[in-house]
Amino acid sequence: MLALEGTALVAVWAVWNPPGLVLLRLALVYVLAAWGVAAGIALWTYLAFSLAPFSELLAASCEASAAAMWLVPGMLLLASRSQLAVAVGLAAVVNSTRLLASSRAPKGETIALRRHAHSYSGPPIFRYQAQRPAYFARETALTMFGALALQMGVGALAGDYPLMAAASFAAVTVVWVAMAVARGAMEARPAGGTALPALPRILPTLLLTVTLTAALLQTEIVREGPGAGATAGTLALTSRVLQRVVHVPPEPAAKPMPEAAVSKAVVTQVVGLDGVPGVVLRPRPKPSPKPPLTLAGSRPWLVSEQPLAIPFTGEYHLFPTSSGSLPAGAMVETGTPLENLYGTIGGGPMETVAVQTFDPPLDLTHCGKVLVALTSAEAMLLLASMQLVADGSLEDGGTVPMGMQPGREETLEFHVPVTAKPLLVDAIRIIFERPVDRSRNTQVAVAGFTLVPRER
Repeated sequence: MLALEGTALVAVWAVWNPPGLVLLRLALVYVLAAWGVAAGIALWTYLAFSLAPFSELLAASCEASAAAMWLVPGMLLLASRSQLAVAVGLAAVVNSTRLLASSRAPKGETIALRRHAHSYSGPPIFRYQAQRPAYFARETALTMFGALALQMGVGALAGDYPLMAAASFAAVTVVWVAMAVARGAMEARPAGGTALPALPRILPTLLLTVTLTAALLQTEIVREGPGAGATAGTLALTSRVLQRVVHVPPEPAAKPMPEAAVSKAVVTQVVGLDGVPGVVLRPRPKPSPKPPLTLAGSRPWLVSEQPLAIPFTGEYHLFPTSSGSLPAGAMVETGTPLENLYGTIGGGPMETVAVQTFDPPLDLTHCGKVLVALTSAEAMLLLASMQLVADGSLEDGGTVPMGMQPGREETLEFHVPVTAKPLLVDAIRIIFERPVDRSRNTQVAVAGFTLVPRER
């Protein structure tokens, strides 16, 4: 079990690295914080009700509070828009609270027994008088409080307030468990336990909760936030998590598709043996283009310490994969692959490449990553790869998935490789690949690039 969970964690690390690595670290902090707070509360309770050795109390509190790790993914599931996920999150929160509330102090010399051993054993000093029945018993008050908390939890869950719902259902669980304990349903744990036997139970819980929390952060928080393609800062992401668990906002409406994407795509040309050898698409000039960063023939431009946005002014190359590169005699047209559809004659695969050239070269030696803003009209998973053309050679910038949100803007994040010599980039190439129906071009349009300096 540990081997499978460790392998799954490493696989997630590899797939999400490095954005997923940030989410895994943040999830680890959340889970450990919940565990630490619960362990502190349990230890304080054990110290108040048991005179067992401190080391035994500490080990017992750490073991008993391990269930609190499930509160973090449970809260994120409660904040989901899926009814099934909300039901699973509610079960996780209730069960974790039940395990925490039912934990008992290690068996040993208790304060009550010690007081009883030194109590007065002579004849009664005061005459016994039967206790009158109370009009408002303690058990009745707990029952009423539990019913009120249950109603508040149902109302908060219906109103999309996950934090209030979790607190209400946790209160109900604590009341029920406390009443069961008061009736003698549970006894103190046996003495002499150590922390070593608990490790095989705590470690799987830690691995599962951290991995699940990171996945929920990606699907529920990062993907719906601004700049979903790039992982936000830790503080900003934590703030968004808190806002989401306090109240689930309405689902964001889909942005209207551009007119070019809405229009029906038609195969206007064929690319291949009997057709044109390739196509070069040049976007239409914008009404107010930004001035160029440098003049042709000047020295290489250096990336500053602040992120820099560069609009896309390049072109798109469409050609058969068998050609290897854009062949000579390619047809030049105006537009983008978002509004033009081309296909090969024989059904062979076709390449769609966005090329942005720089004259003079762009010095990306101290650039950490490149963010690519684009619009996609595809309704399937795509792959996008970045290549940096530097000194006649190609530097690989990695591959990321995209294309799950048709007609919506996306931001892809590529990491600039570290080189031994200055990285003077003459062009940035973004290659789009379709897993199926590769005989036609990918319908995308690049808006621009954002160069982010490398962290020091």
